[in-house]
Amino acid sequence: MRAFFALLLIGNIAFAVFQFLMPYEQLFGENRKLPAAEELQLLSEANNEVVKQAEVVAAAEAPQPAEATPAPSHAKPRIPAPEALVTEAVSDKRVCYTIGPVKDKARAIEISGRYSGKRITTSLKSSLEKQYMGMMVYIDGHNTREEALKTANRLSAAGVRDHIIVNDPDQPNLLSLGVFGLKKNADRLKNRVKRLGFAAETEPRYRERTIYWIYAEQSSEDELERLLKQAELEDGISQIPTQCLPS
Repeated sequence: MRAFFALLLIGNIAFAVFQFLMPYEQLFGENRKLPAAEELQLLSEANNEVVKQAEVVAAAEAPQPAEATPAPSHAKPRIPAPEALVTEAVSDKRVCYTIGPVKDKARAIEISGRYSGKRITTSLKSSLEKQYMGMMVYIDGHNTREEALKTANRLSAAGVRDHIIVNDPDQPNLLSLGVFGLKKNADRLKNRVKRLGFAAETEPRYRERTIYWIYAEQSSEDELERLLKQAELEDGISQIPTQCLPS
């Protein structure tokens, strides 16, 4: 029995020495090798690598821009369009008109006060104009007043007694035979005097007079005022729309 245990002990020692001397890889062969463990990689580093790879692929697949063709020398440079200007429409909220012509200043002031009483802004303006009086029959060419008196006496002896000596700056010692509203009446007298042997002439006569106008402004939001009386309308006074003056 002791011999059996001694042999078993010797066999175990021999097997242990054999294993020590023979490597494990040679004993079990190459097909028993276990794959080596892969190196661990952080998740953030892995994501960065994936992004870089995607960028490289996208750059490779993107179409390459064509080379810029130089513009011809005659081409005009493009000018950027100006920005649209925003303007605010401003409307004049006034209605303006002129009232006239008024021959008498007192009458013009009365009409102006009538409109001012309605809170309408008014201003009185005047103008100097010529008023037609009619056709004058006259005899000219006298150097002195005595000569004009002699012609007047001769006309009286011939039956033409309506005459007066007029001293105009341009026509001194002029003998006027009257002023006629109708030209045919003036021509009739002229022809009569000529048949008597006098050099009679005719010409239109004017006189200067001051005419008054009333300029008025009112709001366009109010009803248009018409304050002229019937007698004023019959005398030729009108309310005439006009352009407003700058405020």
